[in-house]
Amino acid sequence: MITGACLCGAVRYEVEGPLQNVTHCHCSRCRKHHGAPFASFVEVSKEAFRFSQGEDSVFEYPSSLACVRRFCKVCGSVVPTQRGDGIWIPLGNLSGEFELAGGSHRFVGSKAPWHVIADALPQWEVAPPGSPPAVIRAPVAPLESGTGGSCLCAAVTFSVSGPPTRWLQCHCSRCRRGRSAAHGSNAFYPEAQFAWRSGSDLVRQYRPPEAERFMVAFCARCGGGTPVKRDNVPFVLVPAGLFDSDPGTRPQAHIHMASKAPWYTPADGLPEFAALPS
Repeated sequence: MITGACLCGAVRYEVEGPLQNVTHCHCSRCRKHHGAPFASFVEVSKEAFRFSQGEDSVFEYPSSLACVRRFCKVCGSVVPTQRGDGIWIPLGNLSGEFELAGGSHRFVGSKAPWHVIADALPQWEVAPPGSPPAVIRAPVAPLESGTGGSCLCAAVTFSVSGPPTRWLQCHCSRCRRGRSAAHGSNAFYPEAQFAWRSGSDLVRQYRPPEAERFMVAFCARCGGGTPVKRDNVPFVLVPAGLFDSDPGTRPQAHIHMASKAPWYTPADGLPEFAALPS
């Protein structure tokens, strides 16, 4: 039995049977929803999937006429959703022993300019032939100065200026479950370099009870990632998947590699650390 859960544990589900159609999606909508460089999904039949608890904690947001995205209203983690005849499940939220065969990268024409695809899986500029049509979010005009960012529905917007103090690709289990992805990509900006532009009243935050510093934030309307701004902390954590344009800088390292997903191994040449470097 393969199990899955959101970050807070309110939503839990079980999967039986083979995991099919491994998809790493680089479209702008997936990046905005997850706040990550890309989103990874597997497909199972409807008969192979069931919620074990918390379906009443699931919110839905129709990101296009063809796609309804689901998320936990407590912590913002992405929740499985039906597409066609199957259930699409975010890999970052699965636990247990399972094997994945093959897979492909989709919408690489829309990928984040700072992300490197370093594996040998097939790459599709948009989607493979025969796939359901997808709607790509229209590009956002760059700001006159600085870099803008936004959630999936664009109700929450912000800007940053200058380079981040740190930009780390985090593979810890909390980032993977909170972002529902292979890893988080966290850019840390001093408060003076960050500003909300709209929608800060829609931002919801969640901190696991046992966590000393870890926190995620998301838009209450669409479930898309948002920056994390904490009281008495002099920097703002910006999930890099939210950038509307190229920030001009690049990630600096992979951290917490001892906790990385068994189904994903980066090969982009960045330094790698088993935990958080001093």
